Amino acid sequence: MKKIWWLAAVWTVVGVAALVALMLLLVGCQGGTGPTGPAGTPGTSSGTIKGMVTNGLTKTSLAGVTVTTDPVIDGVSVSSGGDGSFSAELPIGTYKITIKKDDFTAVTETVTLVAGQTVTKDVALKPAANVKVNAGADRNVSPGAIVTLKATAVPYDGSTVSGYKWTQVSGVETRIENADSDTITVTLSEAKDFKEELLALLNQSDRLGVQGINPAALEEAETVALKAAVTTSSGTYSDTVNVVVKLPYVVNPGISNVPVGLPVLVHAKTEPIYKWVLMLPEGSKAAVDDDKDRDPSFTPDVAGKYTLANKANGAALDIYAGTWAGAISGLDAKGRPESAACTVCHNGKAAPDKFTDWKASGHAEIFTQNINNPAGHWTEGCATCHTVGDAPGVDNGGFDEAMTREGWKVPPHGEVDYYAGMFKQFPKTAGLANIQCENCHGPNNSPLHANGTVDVARVTLSAEACGACHGEPPRHGRFQQWQESANSGIESTTTPERATSSSCARCHSAQGFLLWLKQGDLTKQIQGAKGNATADEMAAMGFTANKLEPVTCVTCHDPHAQGTTSGEPTTATVRIIDDTLLLPAGFQAKEVGKGALCITCHNTRNAVHNIDAPPTSYSAPHVAAQADVLMGENAYFVSVPQRSPHANIKDTCVTCHMEETPPPAEFSYQQSGTNHGFAASTTICSSCHSANFNAKALQVGTEDKLHKLGEAMSAYLLDKMPATVTVKDYTPHEVKGVSYDLASDAAQVSKDNIAALEPTEPHGQQGFIIKFKSPVTFTYKPAGESPHTVILSEAEVRLGDITTDGTSTVIALTDNLVKVGWNYFLIHGDGSEGVHNPAFINAVIDTSIAALR
Repeated sequence: MKKIWWLAAVWTVVGVAALVALMLLLVGCQGGTGPTGPAGTPGTSSGTIKGMVTNGLTKTSLAGVTVTTDPVIDGVSVSSGGDGSFSAELPIGTYKITIKKDDFTAVTETVTLVAGQTVTKDVALKPAANVKVNAGADRNVSPGAIVTLKATAVPYDGSTVSGYKWTQVSGVETRIENADSDTITVTLSEAKDFKEELLALLNQSDRLGVQGINPAALEEAETVALKAAVTTSSGTYSDTVNVVVKLPYVVNPGISNVPVGLPVLVHAKTEPIYKWVLMLPEGSKAAVDDDKDRDPSFTPDVAGKYTLANKANGAALDIYAGTWAGAISGLDAKGRPESAACTVCHNGKAAPDKFTDWKASGHAEIFTQNINNPAGHWTEGCATCHTVGDAPGVDNGGFDEAMTREGWKVPPHGEVDYYAGMFKQFPKTAGLANIQCENCHGPNNSPLHANGTVDVARVTLSAEACGACHGEPPRHGRFQQWQESANSGIESTTTPERATSSSCARCHSAQGFLLWLKQGDLTKQIQGAKGNATADEMAAMGFTANKLEPVTCVTCHDPHAQGTTSGEPTTATVRIIDDTLLLPAGFQAKEVGKGALCITCHNTRNAVHNIDAPPTSYSAPHVAAQADVLMGENAYFVSVPQRSPHANIKDTCVTCHMEETPPPAEFSYQQSGTNHGFAASTTICSSCHSANFNAKALQVGTEDKLHKLGEAMSAYLLDKMPATVTVKDYTPHEVKGVSYDLASDAAQVSKDNIAALEPTEPHGQQGFIIKFKSPVTFTYKPAGESPHTVILSEAEVRLGDITTDGTSTVIALTDNLVKVGWNYFLIHGDGSEGVHNPAFINAVIDTSIAALR
């Protein structure tokens, strides 16, 4: 890069009178009739400002500059010439002179004018980039379109252009012709390719239902980004242009109660063949776009029931269409919404009363807040989420139609109590404002409303329902943050065994957690008729892979009473706060704020384990052991409880993991708001501790000690082994494309063939990875299948499956290794590497090592 030279200001004093005035100013005297600051209007006492604007890199003059003064003087403007010069005669006083030009960094200079004086300010502007590349304006096209794009380059540093190179940055694969020139021809892919891209970006389960679509996924699928790189004698510079392909889909919460006039995308289970038939309500002419596609779509054109059936296997989905109604009829004395029609039934007697909680929530006031705020920023673009049914161009009774019919226009700025006044002039528009029942449950003017039942077609625990609005980064990116977290995984729904487990379902599914809380006794699994619910009982209650949702938004938040402010500070509510009930881990966490919700599941969930409760099995703590460690519970060889100072922080888990730790930058506006990725950053420690505190050092030290404990456990076990042991492998494996996860038959292993041992946790049990010097063959017998064998160089073996003869365990339950193993997996499963409770963690590791000596 060329060196940037900044031109010094040259001050020129003209005339004897100006010199005298300047001397008087320097000694603190203001001569004549002028004021000490800028005059309000031009007067007889004035001075002149003039100058030349140049390019700071090439030192050449810049035409087309804009020069403004602060304060602005009525009737006086700064004239600028085509050669970069500017000038103006201004009343005496002090001014801030701002010089601007597109593509250059603006410069502001302070100038004091004295009567009769001319001040010369020569200014050098620095270009924002040495070479300005423009790939052109974004384009909106149809699938398969052929588009011509042209790039331009302006070398502000005086360099010369030597070449162009176009490449695709993101989006569906696109053909580029003449990529090495300034002008290219782009051929977009067909509609089916863009649809496949959208489906790949969505959260899809192997089940039949209306597909939820969030705005970020739709925007990304529709956008092809192309970069134009320009090489000059000073380097390579670039710009990006987006070619947007409009798809025939819209944002959708994923429920089966849908508005008339908007397309509905359906996702089906994996089947060998699809033969879709759409059964219509009277008067409808709707049709399926592709009767052989796994993901068909159609647009309902009248209110009523639509049934989409796959004639190949009999699977069918009922979808109900209707129009928007709006619920708000006015405001109460506190300015909260009322609904004269809805509360006649939704009073807790005829129908559930969700209105009372909702009217005090942020959903009920988001439009109101912004439109009443003189500093508000609400625009018509916010209506998609902040009102009911806003869909310009579609006739279904939404907010946009009420606006047009009543003639309401978005005011240039908010005004106190503006919303209350709308009910007099624009009652229908006001009645459809804010986030209401229909935003989440679909249109009220449909066959499902007022039918006396709570229809599953109108209620969902899926995160996609929230993602329809909270899935629009950067400002509204909670959904994408959640997607990156472990809570979004659907491991509990991937197999029938996990889906119907009365133990796992409590914390690995939204349905299970809510039922568990309603049950009340958290020390018990989900209950059936005679104790823990059987697999058949769980399935009868809807716990199947076709219906379960992972830990979604509504698992933690009641959507009808979610608080009022999600920013900073947040007032968002959670389902459990301050004190937990007695936990499955055998203790109660008190005064832990919003962290009580996290602690309810993030505990060992295997009853009490301490000096008064010796092991009764070879079980390991559940890997979500954070609460036990934070509260200093459930460990051997140490006194308990040993509550961590971190457990005394307001809201405990939530403070560090969600409020102090910023959310992912790509999914948040200036990294503000709560972090729904949930991972805590060690960089926040200095906000409470000294800036010199090194959390990484603490973590490294803890992991080193834990590794030494693992080595001590391995050496202890190896020493206890006889010359030959019998073991069963539990390594997940694949044979001929089929995955297996079951225990093998017992196999004999010579102690001399064991190269190393390492602690591990096969299926919730304490165990070890046994590494062999020579491979060992294991036989597996899956139910209903032929046996198969696998040759392994290392095996995952449960501690209870290491025997002398297939029945007698090498390590008895009373052996210290079982207690030490519990402690090891407790600290390992905590995952904080010492941060949650340093003193307790160190004591647990140290006493465990000592117990094996």
